[in-house]
Amino acid sequence: MKRSVVTAAALAVGVVLLLAPGARAQGTVTALGRVVDGQGNPIPDVQVLLDYKGHVVQKYRTKTDKNGVFTHVNVYSGPYRITLKKDGVGETSFDYNIQEIDRIQKPPDFKLLPPRAQAAPPPPGSGLAPAASAPGGAPVDATKLAADINAAMTLSQQGKLDEAIAAYEGILAQTPGIPLVHFNLGSAYKKKGDVPKAEAAMRRSFELDPLFVDGYVGLATVLAEAGKRDEAIEVVRQGAAANGGSGRLQYALGVLAEGKGDAATAKQAFLKAEELDPQNVETQYHLATVALNMNDRAEAIARLEKFVTTAPAGTPNVDVAKSLLAALQKK
Repeated sequence: MKRSVVTAAALAVGVVLLLAPGARAQGTVTALGRVVDGQGNPIPDVQVLLDYKGHVVQKYRTKTDKNGVFTHVNVYSGPYRITLKKDGVGETSFDYNIQEIDRIQKPPDFKLLPPRAQAAPPPPGSGLAPAASAPGGAPVDATKLAADINAAMTLSQQGKLDEAIAAYEGILAQTPGIPLVHFNLGSAYKKKGDVPKAEAAMRRSFELDPLFVDGYVGLATVLAEAGKRDEAIEVVRQGAAANGGSGRLQYALGVLAEGKGDAATAKQAFLKAEELDPQNVETQYHLATVALNMNDRAEAIARLEKFVTTAPAGTPNVDVAKSLLAALQKK
C-alpha cells in the first residue's frame, strides 16, 4: 500500500480505500474510510464527496457514521477529487486515485483538522515527522514535500516505477529523515519486484521513527510474500513492542501466525486486536477460523454471527462466513 501527502495544510492525511472482492459492477470498487481528528478520535456526520475525474461525470455523496466510518459501494476506480466537510470542524479537498491495497495492511485513518490545527507539526508515527537523528538535509518545506510525494506517488500509480523511484530518491537527497518517503520508496521497489531494496527501504522507515506502524506492516508484507514468514512475524512483534496500543500490528501478527498454523499465537493476537481496535470487524472472522482449527464450534459460531451482522458492505469473506455459519448451525 502506498501512502501519500494530499494537502500541505493537513500535513498527515491518509485514506482508507479498499477494493472489495464481493459483488460489484465491473471496473468498480468499494470506497471505505474512517475520518478522525488530530488525536485519532472518530468524527461522525462528516459530509464526504467523491468527485470522479475519469471518463464520465460522476459524483458520489455519503457521510460518516457514529464511528467516523463512511462507505460507498460500486464507485468507479480511478482518479477522484475527494472533499471532507463538517461545520465547526473544517473542510479539506485533495486528489486521490482509488486502487487496491495489500490484504494484511490496514490503511491509516483519514484526518480532518480544524483550520487552526492544520499548521501544527506532524506528530511521531505520521511518517512525516523528520527524524532528529537523520544526518544532513535542508530544513523541511512541508508544502514542497507534500507536492513532491504526491507527484512521485502518481508516477508509481501510472506504472512508471523507475521514474517514481528516482523521484523518491531525489526527495531523500534533500530530506533524508522522512519515514514516509522511505516507506513509499520501498513500496515502489516491491511493485518492481526488487525485494532486497524494498526490505531495506521499509526497514529504514521505522528505524527513523519507531512509532511509524505502516513501516512494520509494510516490511512484514514484503517478507511474508517472499516466503520469510518467521522474519515477518519478528518484525511485527518488534513493532508491537514499540507501539503497544496498535490494533493493526496485533491483527497483522494474527494473520501471519494463522497462516503459519500457530493457532494459539493467532488467537492471542486477534483477541488483543479486538480489544485495541474493535472497529476492525475482520478480526471476528479470523477468530472464528482460529476457533474452528482449535475445535471450538460454539466459539466459531458466535464469532461468525457477530461478523456477518456487523460487517459493512463490501467487507471481504462475508459470503464465505455466511456459508460456513449455515453449515455449522446444521450440525
